[in-house]
Amino acid sequence: NAEYGRINLRMADTEGLDYKDVAAIVRGALSFGRLRFHPKAVMFKSQKTGKIDQYGSDDVSEIHWMKASRGYQIVVLTHSASVTKFVGLEESSKSDIKRFVGENFQCSFVEKEPFIKGWNWGQIHFDGPLMTFHNDLKPMFEVPLSDVSASTVNKNEVTVEFHQDDDNDLCLVEMRFYVPNPGNEEDIPAERFQKSVMKFADVIKATGDSIVKFEQVNIQTPRGRYDVDMYPTFLRLHGKSYDYKIPYRTMIKLFLLPHNDQRSVYFVITTDPPIRQGQTRYPHIVIQFIKDDWSDVTLEIDEETLATKYEGKLQKEMAGATYEIFSKVMKFVVGQKIFVPGNFVSSRNTQAVTCSYKANSGHLYPLERGFMFVVKPPVYIRFDEIASVNFSRVASVAQVRSFDLEIENKSGLTFNFVNIEKKEYTKLCDFLKSKKIRIQNTKGEEDGMGDDFGDGSNSDNEMPDHYLEKMKAEAEERDSEDSESEDEDFVAGDTPDSSPSSSESEEANGEDRKKKQKKVVKETEVREGKKASKPKKDSKSSKKEKDPNRPKKPGTAYFQWMNANRSYIKEKHPGLSIPEIAKKAGEMWRAMSSDSAERKKYEDLYKQGMVKYEKEIAEYNRTLARNPPSGDHTKKKVKSTAASSSSSQFKSKEIINTDDDLSSDSGSETKKAKKVAVVEDEKKRKRESTSSEEGSSEGERKPASKRSMRSRGGPVAAPDELPDDTFGDEEFTDGEAPASSSSSGDSD
Repeated sequence: NAEYGRINLRMADTEGLDYKDVAAIVRGALSFGRLRFHPKAVMFKSQKTGKIDQYGSDDVSEIHWMKASRGYQIVVLTHSASVTKFVGLEESSKSDIKRFVGENFQCSFVEKEPFIKGWNWGQIHFDGPLMTFHNDLKPMFEVPLSDVSASTVNKNEVTVEFHQDDDNDLCLVEMRFYVPNPGNEEDIPAERFQKSVMKFADVIKATGDSIVKFEQVNIQTPRGRYDVDMYPTFLRLHGKSYDYKIPYRTMIKLFLLPHNDQRSVYFVITTDPPIRQGQTRYPHIVIQFIKDDWSDVTLEIDEETLATKYEGKLQKEMAGATYEIFSKVMKFVVGQKIFVPGNFVSSRNTQAVTCSYKANSGHLYPLERGFMFVVKPPVYIRFDEIASVNFSRVASVAQVRSFDLEIENKSGLTFNFVNIEKKEYTKLCDFLKSKKIRIQNTKGEEDGMGDDFGDGSNSDNEMPDHYLEKMKAEAEERDSEDSESEDEDFVAGDTPDSSPSSSESEEANGEDRKKKQKKVVKETEVREGKKASKPKKDSKSSKKEKDPNRPKKPGTAYFQWMNANRSYIKEKHPGLSIPEIAKKAGEMWRAMSSDSAERKKYEDLYKQGMVKYEKEIAEYNRTLARNPPSGDHTKKKVKSTAASSSSSQFKSKEIINTDDDLSSDSGSETKKAKKVAVVEDEKKRKRESTSSEEGSSEGERKPASKRSMRSRGGPVAAPDELPDDTFGDEEFTDGEAPASSSSSGDSD
């Protein structure tokens, strides 16, 4: 498998057929991955485990093509009695696969038509490890016998039980077949049926002697001490309460990891499917060895097998450290290479960093192809399934001497490794960059960390808190906004000095009204004026609006094709999200040849649309030149009006004034007295001029065109700039005294 893996890595630029959205049927469950037909092998890489299954071109005996529930499927049969199904292929792939197999493989390509009448009787045919139930020479269904765990016979009935997949909520548990007995045969047909099934069933049989035995081995998960027996095809763990038999073919990875204390090592076995203890599953078996433990073992293997099968790499008599002997035997018996730590070295000169995962302390090993955490629960994260990495709590509080590492995979699952020493930050960051893994907060956090996580030269008190600085900046911004919105005319505690008199209550009422008026000014400016004066708002409001009459460009050939085929893609791939649909559409478009009829159809539509657009835009430009829009003048007028309104001070609704210069400076009592006196003189002059009109006709008096000004409480305008009918006569009656200079309130 390791040799084929190296071929797979080097075959990126070679000939072959590549299919990404394909699933292998493993024990009744769909395992999605990538299927590739190479001139030397058929290869499948699982997305879940990263395991690469190889089927050499010389080992493949037959390839079947048949309609399935998910498009089309192919069945790969080998001379080594293995059957594997791949589903999710398209009908258009049949001709390419058939041609490629005929040119590079020494096997037959068989097309099968399924029997779909729904009958439940027929004939059974055993083709090596494949059992086919057919009728009229058409298959109803096929069962790989490697999925069978047990089979029993009861008179004429045969029960076939299947291995369970723990990742699926719904699984096929068993099937029962009724096999009629004509009565004239010496052996019962049901028993022959059961023997044919068990011949290729995946049933572990503890036959023969073990190769080597290690007694009372310390296993961390599942926790306990077990006797480890190595058989030719499986590994047996025998404990006081539990007994496990683990086939070597289910072991997909082996790790040898040194402990940080330099006195022990971990040997980790990754299995798929995992072993079970009740309802608990163990995908990783962690064995701990002490480095100083010594063993002398004798392998129960004859010299011929050692020379032929293991090529002389194992000796019959072996002596040395226990973990070295165990690792060497496992490597050649299982047929998998052992992964060890690479170039990463922590600040303590170890190959792992101490941290906690799910409240359990352990060690995180940055390997060459992934992260491995031991001891409980052991976790392995491949680099190719990592979406991003985030460092948290690296610059939160000065007293904290640790940070957290958050790893998010492409399926959205997050792994949090907490309480990592801050001295490991630079080491881990450099390691992740060397592996080209995306780090979300590298730039911001490195600016805050500086050299403090590298050599520890900076003190903890100098460690910046980015969150605290952000809060301070927001608070300062709010304070500055509040200070800008304050009324400069109002000063708390600036009350007029007056002796107790009858006018004291009037002054108090006037001050209360003035405060309320100032408050309204402040709220109005914050809600309307201040917002209108910000440059951001002006830039947005002054943004040029689009002309709805302007012709639009036609969509490109790809977008027109995608809009027409989006529903088809969603129907064919119902589980895809909106971004995945767009990605799938792009792949399908790129897969089309430039000479295909469908692609040329949409390219012609795009060219026709561009010709029409060029004509329409030319006519639009000619019309625009003849009748230019008048929107600029209107916008300038609106802008100047808004600017003048924002710069002017607030005026009460009771005041009607046309002179903003005089009304803007109403705080002086002397000016108020002068203006009131001028208004009073104008009033007397108007009374004298209208006395003759009252004698002739009382009903001819014209009412005031504007709202009258009261005699007290507010600034007034100069009489030479006001119309004659600005003030009415009903407010100023005979015997009413004018407002004094010390009066600031409204008598009402």
